[in-house]
Amino acid sequence: MTRQLAMEGAPHGIRANTISPGFILTEATSRHMEAEPALKEKVLAKNMLKRLGEPEDIAFCAIWLASDEACYVTGGDFPVDSGAAAW
Repeated sequence: MTRQLAMEGAPHGIRANTISPGFILTEATSRHMEAEPALKEKVLAKNMLKRLGEPEDIAFCAIWLASDEACYVTGGDFPVDSGAAAW
């Protein structure tokens, strides 16, 4: 879908990109980790950077994509997941 939107939007100066977040530490995910103490280690086992994601990690990517610094970027998917998708 991202590629299609990028192809349709490009002639109009519209860029289309997606962000694919990994496990992000939020109020909701914190409850899951409290209920299942082993969950944190399971997540970290798949994260190359060995830390849990924060909402700011996603926000930084979104801010960059929305900025003029990313004016040549369209049709891309950006995994913000500590390398989990690269396994």
